[in-house]
Amino acid sequence: MFNVQAFAGTVVMATVVVGAAACGGAPGSGTATPGSGRTGTAPEQDAFWAKLQVHCGKAYPGSVSDVTEYYREGLEGKALVAHVRECAPDRIHIALHENEDRSRNWILTRTNGTLRLKHDHRHEDGKPDSVSQYGGDAPGPGLAERQIFRADAHTANILPLRSDNFWFLHFVDDRTLHYGVHWPTMGHSVRLAFDLSTPIAAPPAPWGYQ
Repeated sequence: MFNVQAFAGTVVMATVVVGAAACGGAPGSGTATPGSGRTGTAPEQDAFWAKLQVHCGKAYPGSVSDVTEYYREGLEGKALVAHVRECAPDRIHIALHENEDRSRNWILTRTNGTLRLKHDHRHEDGKPDSVSQYGGDAPGPGLAERQIFRADAHTANILPLRSDNFWFLHFVDDRTLHYGVHWPTMGHSVRLAFDLSTPIAAPPAPWGYQ
């Protein structure tokens, strides 16, 4: 299984396709109207949320485009796929697959007047990893193309050396989304690139979500 603690402490930028084999779900689930203020989020965050949901139902291949030596061995040469499996007004689930490792999930929610990113890591039997649910809230309003998520108290508790971490999602253009994590204390970095213009067949369900 991929080293979760190492992955949590990288700078990861990715062109991610936010796709979904199962979009929506409940009646009325779908793309929220930008600027609606239904959850108290800023118009910039509503617009960003809508950009993500445009890609629901798709999956995209990726690769490591940049990585520091510390993380090189664990990531390079792996087949990466980003797949959004769920799109609801207040929740987006992006599964990140690495070869046959289906342990990692990015869970974005609209909550407490902002956007939240959490990393849900599972073992093959579906049980949560000991290092899971790290992430944090975006200090709004951010930009319609970019949101940053600073490490929260839970992250500081389970990864104390990485309490200054922050993650980001950035639509560079219509074809490119970067996902990143920065660990300022150590300065290690990694960049995953997923091309939004190249959808592929959806992978199997991530562990714990079958």
